[in-house]
Amino acid sequence: MRKYIDYMKIGIKEHLVYSSSVWANLLSKVIYLYMQFSLWNALFSSNPGRATGLDHDETIRYIIVATIISTFMECNVIAWINTEIQSGNIANQLIRPIDFRSMIFSKHLGTSLIKFLLYCIPLCVVTGFAYHSPVIAEGQLFFGLISVVVAYLIQFFYSLIIGLMAFWLIVTWPLNMLLAAIYKLLSGSWIPVQMFPGLLKHINAFLPFRAIYAIPVTIITTPMEQESILRNLLVQLIWLVILYLLTLVTWKVGKKKLIVQGG
Repeated sequence: MRKYIDYMKIGIKEHLVYSSSVWANLLSKVIYLYMQFSLWNALFSSNPGRATGLDHDETIRYIIVATIISTFMECNVIAWINTEIQSGNIANQLIRPIDFRSMIFSKHLGTSLIKFLLYCIPLCVVTGFAYHSPVIAEGQLFFGLISVVVAYLIQFFYSLIIGLMAFWLIVTWPLNMLLAAIYKLLSGSWIPVQMFPGLLKHINAFLPFRAIYAIPVTIITTPMEQESILRNLLVQLIWLVILYLLTLVTWKVGKKKLIVQGG
């Protein structure tokens, strides 16, 4: 257990190496939130009364919570594994007396914790001053936090699967760029999934992406029946199990295909 805590500390220290980068990241997230707020206000002002799946207040609450959650949900596992493989350092990582996947998760968790403190809390404060209406649906915060935790694990396993594919693809950044764009769109990080056209909404219902942002953000911001909340949590848990099993398969196959370069 001590080893994993040490890797969490490494993840924290790596993120704090450049203080200017921390301030730049915080400023960029505040600007992004402001741009989202202004964009959606303008869209609703120019199309009053038009049916979009969510009304103005629901949309603003959605994008606020989605932006705040994204500050610590972001995962750099794919890039890190690619770097380790291309440098040849992956060989040293694999022979260490610690599970490779658990080590990656520990570093990622440490990074997420410091991001939560540095970015999430300040964004909540800024939002409190700028937006005076309630953001969280009454009585749903507990279920929302559970959903965020499950979504965090889904995001990690999804990223880990893509990252481990580099064991035999060597370079996965082209695939990662394609999947990142699809993921950002379909997860509900950019646009609420309730606003998707009918066909895209039906297709997305069979994909894991909405379980990362759309479900937890909706549970937190939109009043729902408890039965509906539990059904959405069940969807997340199903995808969590599926992605975990895919991780095991990818790890088992990847170790046999790995070709170490550089070093």
